[in-house]
Formats: sequence, C-alpha cells, structure tokens
Amino acid sequence: MEPAFAAFLALSEPMRSALLSAVEVLDNQPLITDLDGELEHALRLVAPPGKAASAREMLEGWWWPLVCGALMTSPPTPIAIGLVEAKLDDIREMLRRGSLVADFEHAEPDELEYAGYDGFRFVQQLQVIGLGGSRMRFAKRDFYRAFAQRSKWTREHVVLDDEVEKFEQRLVEEWQPRFEAMCDGHADSAEDEAALKQGGQILYQWVENEARFPFRSLTARFLNVGSYHILANDLRIGWHRDYVTICVGEP
Repeated sequence: MEPAFAAFLALSEPMRSALLSAVEVLDNQPLITDLDGELEHALRLVAPPGKAASAREMLEGWWWPLVCGALMTSPPTPIAIGLVEAKLDDIREMLRRGSLVADFEHAEPDELEYAGYDGFRFVQQLQVIGLGGSRMRFAKRDFYRAFAQRSKWTREHVVLDDEVEKFEQRLVEEWQPRFEAMCDGHADSAEDEAALKQGGQILYQWVENEARFPFRSLTARFLNVGSYHILANDLRIGWHRDYVTICVGEP
C-alpha cells in the first residue's frame, strides 16, 4: 500500500481532487474470495438446479475478455445491458437438461500428455496399421478431449449412469459389421501384411471422416473419434484384422 500512498501524495492538489471525485465507495460489498458464491446465488434463476457453478464459469469466461477490451479502448466502450441479458439467455439454453456443453472440444493436451500416450493400446493399434505423423497426434488429441469431457460430465452428474454405456454400445455396433466385412475381404490367413494394414486404415478412415453419432443432444467429431480410441484402448474394437492377437498382453 505504501507505494500507492506515495504516488497519491506526489500528485498536485487539483489532481488529487480530480482523482477522488471519480472514486465511488461501495460499502458492505463482498470480498473477492466471496464472489463465486455471490454470483452463483445471483444466477440461481438462470441455471437449472445444480448447474449454478457451470453458469458462473461460462459467464465469467465471456465477461472478462469483454470488459478488458472495453476498458482498453479510448474512450472506454460501454457494455450494453442487453448484451449481458442475451448472454444469460444463451447460458440458460445451453444448460437446460437436454443440452450438453462441449467444454473440451478445442482443448489441447501439453507435450508431456502427448508423449504419455505412447504406451497406450489405442496408439499401438494405430501403429499396427501403419498410422503415424500428424494423424497419430490428432488421435491422441481426440482421446484426450473425449476422456476429459466424459470424465467431467460424469463427475458433475450431467449424464445419467447408463448414457455413456449406451453411447459406447452404439459405437461398437456400428463398428462390428464394418470390421466383419473387412475381415471377410481378408479371410486368407496368409494374406500379405501390407494388405491387412490397408484394410485397417480404410476402416479407421471411416471413424475419422464419417462416424458421427449423437450423444444425447451433442454430435461432435472429437467425442465420436475419441470414444472410439477409448474403446480401442480397452480392445473392445480394433482396426487390424488380428488386433486382439497382436495387442493381447500389451499395456
């Protein structure tokens, strides 16, 4: 506080008066440590039961960049109350029971997390069919996003107990006939390994480019592709004809 007092006392008398005349003192206001609770209480009519914290996070994430931008313009730009009301309407709509918020759709794992996936079965499955480079990195990213998103929904009780199970069952059942068709096309046990890799890559390309199934109200690429990698990590699905034999016993 001392540097602030010193700076104030160094001002001329007219400048001190001008500064103090622009100050508005609001007594009995909450401390910054209490703001989360105060905001969540104020948002209780906007958010469905149990989702006030999510509403606050969404409002704060929108508000802080907006207010910082307004304060940095010269002269400062006013923020219309209509903008705030419209944002609250958006948040209410996003948080209603039938809607799911994709918090991790654009999340990016750090380099340690990318490297940490190298020993996972879903990575091994992709290596077996000859996948690498940027597509391997995309696969790791989708696995990270889907795992983090599903964990958050489960932790916050946003999804019902059997919703993830039913979604995964849908993914498996969509994969099964395509995998069996690929196996039928490569039924010769002595078939060239290059042909088996190509068959696995074609199957995986379907996941990358076409497999888009809804999870309740949300149809998102990262959730579909990442969930397929979660299933591949558990060997519930695979890309190579002989994926179970090749990957069994691996971590």
